[in-house]
Amino acid sequence: MAPNYKLIYFDNTGKAEAIRMIFAYAGIPFQDERILRAEWDKFKSTTPLGQLPVLEIDGRKITQSTPISRYLANLTNLAGKTNEENYEIDAAAEILYDLLRGAYESSHLELNEERRNIMRMKFESMCSMALPHLETNAKKNSGYIAIKSVSWADFVFITAYENIRSLLNGKDIFASYPNLLKVKENVMKIPSIKNYIKKRPRISATRPWFVYDLRDEL
Repeated sequence: MAPNYKLIYFDNTGKAEAIRMIFAYAGIPFQDERILRAEWDKFKSTTPLGQLPVLEIDGRKITQSTPISRYLANLTNLAGKTNEENYEIDAAAEILYDLLRGAYESSHLELNEERRNIMRMKFESMCSMALPHLETNAKKNSGYIAIKSVSWADFVFITAYENIRSLLNGKDIFASYPNLLKVKENVMKIPSIKNYIKKRPRISATRPWFVYDLRDEL
């Protein structure tokens, strides 16, 4: 009998979206429980570490977005076939999560304008180092972010691409990186991913700053 999966996260994309895409890619049914921010204080004590995402597998709770992604990737042919490939996948995913966190902090969390400008400069510096590296990876791997076939890191890229553009008010900082845009194209043409994006909740309904939505390209 197949396990029962329940993914618990906030009602946005963030660190859970790549996990949702893994499920969608593999056609694995799961309960997508979305917690409103107003509910979080009451819900927090029910989580193992006081944070999300949490994945329940037949009621057993596992935590942390990267280990959850790796766990599911090993079940769905989205992991590497060698230790070297798994290193490349992990490295790309961590770079993308760093960029996502930097964009969020510089554009949304910090209310003080002077500190926000400093954080924005730091984020732009991060991008100037990370995006050329990821562009080289994508070129080497024929339009995939880590290895020469689709991996769970490609779903992290899609999440980072969409969130960073939203947090920067739609500005396309990826426009100068044609191979990264090829990664987006390759992922978006996967039928199960395309269908998932079409049907998922529109995040802007609860997050007004979420101004860029991939579904608008479909």
